[in-house]
Amino acid sequence: MQEMLRVLCSELEAGRPVALATVVFQKGSAPRGAGSRLVAGERGLIGGTTGGGLAEAQVIAACAKACETQEASVLDIAMDGTLAARSEMICGGQVRVLIEPFSPADAEQGQTAKQALRASEGEGCRIIRPYPSARTSWTLLFEDGSSEGAPLDTATKAVLRSAPLDEAALIPCIGAMYFCERCQAPERMIIVGGGHVSRPTAAIAGLTGFAVHVLDDRPEYANKDRFPNAAVHVTPEYADCFGPLHVTSRDYIVIVTRGHLYDGITVAQALKTSAGYIGMIGSTRKRRQIYAQLLENGFTEQDLARIHAPIGLDIGAETPEEIAVSILAECIAVRRHAPAPVSWRKK
Repeated sequence: MQEMLRVLCSELEAGRPVALATVVFQKGSAPRGAGSRLVAGERGLIGGTTGGGLAEAQVIAACAKACETQEASVLDIAMDGTLAARSEMICGGQVRVLIEPFSPADAEQGQTAKQALRASEGEGCRIIRPYPSARTSWTLLFEDGSSEGAPLDTATKAVLRSAPLDEAALIPCIGAMYFCERCQAPERMIIVGGGHVSRPTAAIAGLTGFAVHVLDDRPEYANKDRFPNAAVHVTPEYADCFGPLHVTSRDYIVIVTRGHLYDGITVAQALKTSAGYIGMIGSTRKRRQIYAQLLENGFTEQDLARIHAPIGLDIGAETPEEIAVSILAECIAVRRHAPAPVSWRKK
């Protein structure tokens, strides 16, 4: 969402009308689920995707029309029958896409989009809009109880603020329907160690939507030349490497340092955080040695169960690039709450 907001605001600042298309409903097999989105203008796609193919072409055409009429609309796409016969879309499912136009002449729309972008770079918010609606109308609900944008009555705000919401969903509320989605910064991947496995891991992590940070105690390994898509940090020592980063449950810690000693020190620090994922590279023998030391130092079996080690899905990876793929596959599975495949390495 953050990147699409950035694109949307950039287009408005350049004086160009633009439309945001968001999948609000999915039934059966479809390329993308609720919350998938793209931004398109009068000349076509600008960024994002709702699944590709002829179905996405329909979405882009609807966005171009919305830029002209400035009317919001809902587009239903069935991925079977005629559409399947004329394209590769043979999923057999159905998606419903909300098309929301934004005009550079509408100062209120532009201001709300900018506020949402700022929220996505900080504490985040919920974006609420009545569904369906003939015009783009956003209300931003913040964690501190405040709100911006289109006004909502107190009772409606209370219900929508407390409604369970993973990413995006249609939520009934007091006789009306609202499409609600979280607007927050992307999950961070904190890679500890700047060696040969870290470079492809950082590259693939960036491509899959993580905000990448790389830590190493050697400046020649933690630098922008090696990691152009990452924030790099030269840490004085691994014993307190996570302090400045304020790790939360949305962070993924990948431990790939240059040796057992540093891995052990780092994983002990990671276990003291609320990181949602902790992975450590190495052999089963190395894991046993480090786990034994952690238990001696007061950690519990429950603590050790948080560690993914050896890191990554067991795909027989050997090269640094293959190992990076296995690491990101496991992290994506965690992010998407996927059931553990039978091919996962036994922990």
